[in-house]
Order: sequence, then structure tokens, then C-alpha cells
Amino acid sequence: MNPLARAISITWKRNAAYALRLVADLPPAQLIAQPIPARPLNHPAWIFSHLNLYAAIAVSLCRAEHFDDPAEHPHGQKSEPLPDPAAYEPLPQLTATWQTLHDRGETALAAATDAMLAATNPLDRWRTIHPTVGDMLVTLMVKHESGHLGQLSAWRRAMGLARVGM
Repeated sequence: MNPLARAISITWKRNAAYALRLVADLPPAQLIAQPIPARPLNHPAWIFSHLNLYAAIAVSLCRAEHFDDPAEHPHGQKSEPLPDPAAYEPLPQLTATWQTLHDRGETALAAATDAMLAATNPLDRWRTIHPTVGDMLVTLMVKHESGHLGQLSAWRRAMGLARVGM
């Protein structure tokens, strides 16, 4: 396995399991709950919807497949957590998609070649900061996911829920 892909894969696998532990005890009504009035946090339904979108893009990048720019997607970069449960899939679907995407990501990383990781990032607006596919995968599969999972952990604490181990 390519050393960069192996390093990414370690965190990708750990994030996959950690995320599922963070929502394992949540009833459906809590998925969009806001623990701090007038200070909306990224709630679990938005976080999973958002991360699933970008996980699918990471898998596409690994496979050198086309993907649409997610900027304007309902759960993309410009989106905000909504108080409407109908804006999100139910938790069982969100977590099933999460697991499927993480399994596909592991498989794609295992097959990653030096040439694939060194390929030019196909999305123009990302290319300045992340010139190669490998650069972008580090951001999407490590930094981006870890940051949002930290938000989910903080949301749990604000909700008065127990801490979940990494």
C-alpha cells in the first residue's frame, strides 16, 4: 500500500468507528436538537449528511471518477444545519451510507497508486491549496472529518450527554 494512502487509511478507519459511537445512543428526536438557544451548532443530522457528501467525493477522487462541485449542494460548504428533520435522512440511513462510504474508501485507498495520488486535483477551486489528489484526500479523509466529529462530540456535551471515547 502506498505510504500516504496507508497513513490516511488509519485515521479514516478510526473516524468511521468513532462517528458511529457518537450517535449510537441518540433517539431520532435529538438528531436536529440545538442545546444552546440562539447559537445553532452543527447537529448530528447535518454533520452526517455533510460528511457523507464529502466522503463520496473522497471515494471518487481515489477512483479518478468525476464528481460535481459540492459548494451549492444542500449539505455542502455553504449549507447550515436546519431545524427540519425532513431535510435529512433518518439516522439508520445516514449511518448505513457512512459505513458503505468508509468501506469503499478503505478499498480505494488500498488500491491507490503513486500516480493517482500525484494526479492534479480535478476541482479548480481546491487546486490552489490542494494541488494534488493526495493533498485533497488528506484534507477530506483526515482533517475535515476529524474537525466535524469534534463538533459532534462538543454537541453531545452541550446536550448533557456522556463523553464517548475515541
